[in-house]
Amino acid sequence: MTGFQIFLCVLLGIVAFFVLVLSIPVKFSLAFDNKIHLSIKYLFIKLDILPAGPSKPKKKEPKPKKEPKPKPEKPKDDTPKEKKPNPIVEMVKANGYDGMMLVIKNLGRVLGTYGGKLFKSVVFDEIDVYVSVGTGDAASTAIKYGETCQKIYPVFGFICSNNIVKKYDILVEPDFLANKTETELFVDFSVTIRKIINATLAMVFRLIVNVVLKFILGAKKGKDNKESNDTKPATAETKIGK
Repeated sequence: MTGFQIFLCVLLGIVAFFVLVLSIPVKFSLAFDNKIHLSIKYLFIKLDILPAGPSKPKKKEPKPKKEPKPKPEKPKDDTPKEKKPNPIVEMVKANGYDGMMLVIKNLGRVLGTYGGKLFKSVVFDEIDVYVSVGTGDAASTAIKYGETCQKIYPVFGFICSNNIVKKYDILVEPDFLANKTETELFVDFSVTIRKIINATLAMVFRLIVNVVLKFILGAKKGKDNKESNDTKPATAETKIGK
């Protein structure tokens, strides 16, 4: 094998290694039972984020104080400095109201698409929700039970319709003997880093094409229109003088 072939094999091996590592999902476990528990697992590494353990404050050793050296005084320049115009502010002014509204609309559309792709890349391995609705009064319990069902079931229905959900069990029931509402939640989901990187690169490309370039072109067009409007009165005056 030649040196170039060896270099190419090593390069392909490095690329394949990073693709394999980035394709391994990062697993999250979220549980709620009077307290929130959150843990993250990647490969053989597991971190408990919530509840976080108390961190011991580090003792700082006092540093010896150094006497400040006297700085030589510089001669003051009393000449007023001209403020340079901010190019971004000038571009905003040149775009005008309609141009800025179009830029903001495109920005919201790009960010909304990015958020949707990120959300759809989440894979739910298990969703387990149990809510026992109780208020101590039968009438108010029935009303609160209906309101709770109206809030919970559409949310998890949206998740099950747009994401991969391998296992789920969602139950909301009234308890006419209980004086309070109890909730138990367990969600086990995973995210692939490669999909996040792909969605981020696509978002950056769309931001450049649909927002940045249109912002710059709109500023240039507004500046050209302003210059043409400024030159029109002068030409009219010269024609009247003739």
